[in-house]
Amino acid sequence: MNLTHHCKAAFSQKDITPDFPVELIGGYRGDGQARGILHRLSVQIVLFELGQERSCLIAIDSLGLTAKLSDELRSLTAKALGIPVARIMLNFSHTHSAPAPLSPLNGQRYFTLLCSKVAEATREALLQLQPCLIGWSVTYSELAENRRDGCSLADKRLGALQIVNAANARPLALVLRVGAHPNILMEHTDISSDYFGMTRDKLSDEFGCPVMLLQGASGNLKPRGVNTINGGTLQDVERISDLILQDAKRLQFEPSQVERLSLYSRKIEFHSDVPSKEQALQIADEARARFGIEGASWLDECERLRQAGIVSQIQETSVQFFFLNEGCFCGLPDEIFCEISLEASLRVESQLLFLNGYTNGCAGYLPHREEWEKGGYETLYSYLMYYPYHGHVLPYRKDTAQRIVELVVAEWHREGNG
Repeated sequence: MNLTHHCKAAFSQKDITPDFPVELIGGYRGDGQARGILHRLSVQIVLFELGQERSCLIAIDSLGLTAKLSDELRSLTAKALGIPVARIMLNFSHTHSAPAPLSPLNGQRYFTLLCSKVAEATREALLQLQPCLIGWSVTYSELAENRRDGCSLADKRLGALQIVNAANARPLALVLRVGAHPNILMEHTDISSDYFGMTRDKLSDEFGCPVMLLQGASGNLKPRGVNTINGGTLQDVERISDLILQDAKRLQFEPSQVERLSLYSRKIEFHSDVPSKEQALQIADEARARFGIEGASWLDECERLRQAGIVSQIQETSVQFFFLNEGCFCGLPDEIFCEISLEASLRVESQLLFLNGYTNGCAGYLPHREEWEKGGYETLYSYLMYYPYHGHVLPYRKDTAQRIVELVVAEWHREGNG
């Protein structure tokens, strides 16, 4: 077989578990400090090289960095690879038992550790590039259930990308896209990758190669049978990982040569309104009554914006696309609801279009129109706590989900699909 023009690929993984005190993010744990290590954390890299162009997919056991920190990490990696930042895609597992990168308790130190480990993995992957074939497959799983009142829809797809050695057909890596919040252990005080790490280990044994998990559109999805408020147990982690393993055994691949590989971004502006004084007071009262959320600082920020004459806030972000043969991983930083991803897939009539959240950062929840109108914790009241990280005091306007779908569908067709 002539391998001269084959796409090359490599996989690398590094441990990113801190050996110093950190504050955990994503739960309610008193002072928040990690008391121990239950499961170790990883960063994983899949590097592709086609012709003179390299593309890099990075999965990180983290709740998610801010867009600013994500861009810093991507820039460092892009420089090491000699490629544009747009050819680096980050995906965060969103585990609720990872270090808080903005914490005064060694947050910066942890981010520095993360950057150094990504650099190590990048150098290692560059030395291991070898001709590859790839194959896509989709099966279905009852892994997740909708955590919103009155909703039952979930994205049941387990989408998988298999990468094999072109010379001997041995698997190099498997990339599996799932969709459920890794918040089973959010009340525990130990560092953990939640169900991600255990699932990767079991799948690696089954498929005989390293396994990378990508988080999908799970803003409103939780692991099936796990308590929404208090999380779950180690037995739940075992149960969910076993469930994914059994479902993933149905995946079947037919690897072929890489004919198309493109990784790029498209910019989009999101708009959110600043509430009037009356609206803000009503929202704050509701948040306190329903969820015990104190919104004093949020009210102050709303007042500051009004005094400055700001009636709406604009955020520029990017939707990133990774097209590989007939399939596509794409995503944006927000915690998008599963309905958005399902609509995009339905519109293009392909189960191989996977629109993900938690990509190149982690911002606020982003619901589709119907759930936006219903309101609730994810779509409204969470902003009273997390607005400093999201950069806006209310969710994006209710047409935002549709605008995202339109952009994704347009890019799918622009790339010559369907």
